Amino acid sequence: MSRIRPNLPPSPIITVSGEVKEGTAVSLNCSAVAPCPEHPPELTWTLPTQFTPENQLQENPDQTKSVISTVTFTLSYLHHEKNITCTAVYPVGTSNKTAEHTMMLNVSFSPKDTSASISPAGPVLVGSCVNLTCSSTANPPVTNFTWFQISGGKPTQVASGQSYTLNVTVGDGGLYYCEARNSNGRGKSEEEKLAIKGKTGTSGTILD
Repeated sequence: MSRIRPNLPPSPIITVSGEVKEGTAVSLNCSAVAPCPEHPPELTWTLPTQFTPENQLQENPDQTKSVISTVTFTLSYLHHEKNITCTAVYPVGTSNKTAEHTMMLNVSFSPKDTSASISPAGPVLVGSCVNLTCSSTANPPVTNFTWFQISGGKPTQVASGQSYTLNVTVGDGGLYYCEARNSNGRGKSEEEKLAIKGKTGTSGTILD
């Protein structure tokens, strides 16, 4: 039997089972060859969550052996773009040799951290322009932004688009919020107040 060994062992292979989407359980499998089944490599994970691995030695169709490590956990949007690493430590004589595989999670999630901003922020004069801007984090990206004004205690849709420019009239005073949507769902911002300097005391209006 030849004693010649490569300088570096082959890297383990990570595969993903299940939909990589927030709120769903996903299984990660790491596989590493075991050229010497009596002394198989030890597999360890580096993950952005708590986990309990299940390890087993299995025989491949070509009669070789591999060590398989599996972890299952529920995805959060906070796991998006986080690295996962599987490390294989091979015992070689009195020392160890290490090989690893790293991949980035691409988690699909509905809009988060949706917020609306009004510029300028202070009370504005009738006839002036204000810009309303909506921001949100989502994967895939937001496909639709919608603006609502609360009038008479009920929301009324007033515009679409991430930015909304308003030529202010007295009736524009009040509360506004935006809604962001993608294929996974929607996210709603907090309400922002548009205060107006005018000569008529109406909802959201400040008297001179």
